[in-house]
Amino acid sequence: MEWITRSGLVIGTFPPLKAIAPGLEVFITTRPGGASAPPFESLNLGGTLGDRHETIERNRKLLLAALGISPRRLARTGQIHGSEIAVVTRGGHYEGFDALATAKRGLSLAISTADCYSVVIYSPPEHALAALHVGRRGAELGIVGRTVGVMRKRYRIDPAYAVAVIGPGICGKCYSVSRDDALRFPKAFRRFERGAWHLDLAALIERELALQGLKKRNIFSSGLCTACNPELFFSHRRDRGITGRHWTLASMRPAGE
Repeated sequence: MEWITRSGLVIGTFPPLKAIAPGLEVFITTRPGGASAPPFESLNLGGTLGDRHETIERNRKLLLAALGISPRRLARTGQIHGSEIAVVTRGGHYEGFDALATAKRGLSLAISTADCYSVVIYSPPEHALAALHVGRRGAELGIVGRTVGVMRKRYRIDPAYAVAVIGPGICGKCYSVSRDDALRFPKAFRRFERGAWHLDLAALIERELALQGLKKRNIFSSGLCTACNPELFFSHRRDRGITGRHWTLASMRPAGE
């Protein structure tokens, strides 16, 4: 992942996508450059955490203007840590879903996170796009496989031609869970260390994408931990729930651009 600065905002991008998926743009937001006061400083994009509504709206408008995204062409979810997928063709707030899928060019999909992982899946031949919110519960429910299944059925994609981007999230070292939660996952992705169980969700997501038929060379991960990088990222676990939210934005450019 590489960093760009737009209107004072520090935003993560994935330059290799330009060559293998030229119709796709993926942006990862970070903390600097917004208007929120502590403990939400400063580009908090989450709306249900205690920050002022007016400030959050100001942050969102600043971000969308910096990226040239029309608010009316933005689709985002009211995530519930589940595995439900909404197929969308227009902007709006879609309550009760953890994934959005579309083939509508010019539409942007937004996923909100603060330790869970954002995942973007794009198939260039069909111009089919999905954006997912993947936490422990969603991973357990198989949201990655369910989303690829929707894309296969709805858009007739072949995952061998698809690309995926995994955004920042909490790393296995920082992510401790209960024994019962850990044992719900394959042995390769859990470990017991210093008296606690830990999960490596990023590695699990990569494995799930590969099992669905995506080629490993087409899976790009930021490799960054939200809990380990307080200057860049909000973290629900590190900040004990009093924290902001980032957005991952995925867009297909309109035909001809």
